[in-house]
Amino acid sequence: MIALLFLAASAILMLPAINGSVFDAMSTDDTMRLVEVRDLIGGQAWFDVFQYRMNPPSGTSMHWSRIIDAPLAGLILLLKPLLGTHNAQALTLYFWPTLLLAIALALVAAIARQMSNSTTPVIAAVALAVLSLPALVHFRAGAIDHHNAQIVLLLALVLTTAQIEQSAGKAALGGLMASLSLAIGIEMLPAIAAIGVAVFGLFVWRGAAVARQVGAFGAGLAASSLLLAPALMSLSSLSAPVCDAFGGPVLLLTVGGGISLMLMVGIDRYRSTLGMRVISGVTLAIALIGSFLASFSGCIASPFGHLDPIVISLWVNNIGEAISFARMLQLFPEKIGAYYIFPIMTLGLAVMALVRSDPAERFRWIVALAALAALVGFGFWQIRGLAAASIVGAPVFAASLGFLWPRFASGARLLLVSVAASPFSLDVVGLSAKPMLDAIFRSEAVGDLSPCRSLSDIVSLKRLPTGRVMAPLDLGPAILAETGHDVFAGPYHRNNDGNAALIRLMLATPSEAKQILSDRRVDYVVTCSAAPDRNIVKLSPEGLEARLGRSETPDFLEPIDLGPGTKISAWRVRK
Repeated sequence: MIALLFLAASAILMLPAINGSVFDAMSTDDTMRLVEVRDLIGGQAWFDVFQYRMNPPSGTSMHWSRIIDAPLAGLILLLKPLLGTHNAQALTLYFWPTLLLAIALALVAAIARQMSNSTTPVIAAVALAVLSLPALVHFRAGAIDHHNAQIVLLLALVLTTAQIEQSAGKAALGGLMASLSLAIGIEMLPAIAAIGVAVFGLFVWRGAAVARQVGAFGAGLAASSLLLAPALMSLSSLSAPVCDAFGGPVLLLTVGGGISLMLMVGIDRYRSTLGMRVISGVTLAIALIGSFLASFSGCIASPFGHLDPIVISLWVNNIGEAISFARMLQLFPEKIGAYYIFPIMTLGLAVMALVRSDPAERFRWIVALAALAALVGFGFWQIRGLAAASIVGAPVFAASLGFLWPRFASGARLLLVSVAASPFSLDVVGLSAKPMLDAIFRSEAVGDLSPCRSLSDIVSLKRLPTGRVMAPLDLGPAILAETGHDVFAGPYHRNNDGNAALIRLMLATPSEAKQILSDRRVDYVVTCSAAPDRNIVKLSPEGLEARLGRSETPDFLEPIDLGPGTKISAWRVRK
């Protein structure tokens, strides 16, 4: 049954790529990952994750890890002699997310079985996982950025840490999963930190009974972080205040946290009392947090505080995965059920199960609750946390329901109730109620994602002589992947200068725009003629974006015929 659910989900997730092109099924981040992998295969240094063709001539530093680049590059190089470069890349785009989905479902099944000591909720949990729409989008064909790998590692962390009382080996493996996830990206930091706090609390409460396992968790966390650091970063960058990726601040927390757990275990051997564990734990926690604040105080500021206000207003505030609960309630109230109701409902059931569970089994519920609560809390600030929450909640929901109401112990009943409560079913209900919800909540109209973001959208630019392109942010990765051109803008917060330059150009009057193009030595201007940026047009009705949308071409731009059926328009800058 699990195999059939996996095959059905995989087939559905492949349909968009099969109907069109797997390269067009990629998001902007997936496309940028492909660019990064191609650069690595092409000879760019392992420690060099700089994008030299974005925001010329200075380039842009990326905050992504080589951990994902390595297996993707390995698959492409392995398949290239058999299939050729293009087909090797296409097959990799199908295989990688499908492999991760299989691992994720296996982990969901294992967590459900572990939490209930029974196989009864396993099918219901896996069914819930394949109906978890917020998470499932990260396992579609073409999804190679990093979110799916981080979801898999978080599931593995929950599974191994929930068994910490039984196995020091699994405890150490849990520490490895935590550091590996953070080495890929810091999106799961809230859940990982919450699980770490749960392990800390377990040792404070139980002491010597779990000392060996907690010490193994701390050793695994610290040792793996210390090994990953020189493997992913040059020694000169270890002390840099990098707050948006694996670097000095994250290393201080993981290595310091792991060593602190080991020190607590060591102190407890000499004087094993609850009071001493509380004193040592509080002292070490204060020392760790104080060291972090003293060394990297800038990391507690807003992650977008350094950006140009115009970039925040016209880009950051409109990033789909970064919108808040309040913003979502205003813009997409029909999606609230699919994103928020299921994990919150699961939290409530898990709390009830924790209260009624046997003391010897409570920590497994605490681990799941800690991860879920952190992800849901993060999701109220940015909805990206809810993708992991929905799939982590799948085994917790099924196990909780079977535990609390034994009459649901029948697999068929449990499956039926789980499907009815799934994010998919809640999404269907929300869409059915959309007209009513729109009348109650929505205060502004929202368009769909830009139709100009795929590789096929910019094929016509390949025949132009190589140059510097001012194009919409979402087109930046596709232009880098499909052409030899340089681009100024891309949907990445480290590219503040290039993004600000594009936005100011599109807001500018003709005379101002001419000066910007000259200062930046731009060769081509590209717009999405299928859907001009409404926010820019609204803010500056006489700006370059609005004028080009009305076919009012200034004298310093020369229209380029891209052929019929194109979604974009392009102009050559007259020198």
